[in-house]
Amino acid sequence: MQLKEYEDWLAQVTVELQNYLVSRGAQREVAEDICQDVFVKILEMALILPPDELKPYLYRVSWSTYLDYYRRTQRYQKLVEYYLRPTESKLPENTNPDLAVALAKLSRRECQLLILRYDQGLSIQELSSHLEIKAGAVKMRLHRVHRKLEKIMRRDRNE
Repeated sequence: MQLKEYEDWLAQVTVELQNYLVSRGAQREVAEDICQDVFVKILEMALILPPDELKPYLYRVSWSTYLDYYRRTQRYQKLVEYYLRPTESKLPENTNPDLAVALAKLSRRECQLLILRYDQGLSIQELSSHLEIKAGAVKMRLHRVHRKLEKIMRRDRNE
């Protein structure tokens, strides 16, 4: 096999691997990153396999790499949920119980925004640079989270 043919074959296999990972639940960007990592690993190992043996090997390695990534992100999610999501047991004693219940119903991203603003005391400008968004967007997100908290608390009182 000539070098150009081999490069074309590798490009085709890369697309197949990405589509395979996406069909198994990976996001497109994650699949691209995993394929790149797999090919870097193969190059570093200086593995010499004929194409008919290399392709199944690439599929196995890419799938196991994706599983490792998935398990790692799940573990990270659990840690973030446990340590960053406010719960009644982590809130100060004088916290309104309705507020504690409402905070538990917010998304992780919304909770993170509130924690950065009120627990860590970041200014709007600091939040803007930390989240890499405009200050106006930070203000709007905070406004929406406040409104959402208010709606949740009203709805819970009326039930």
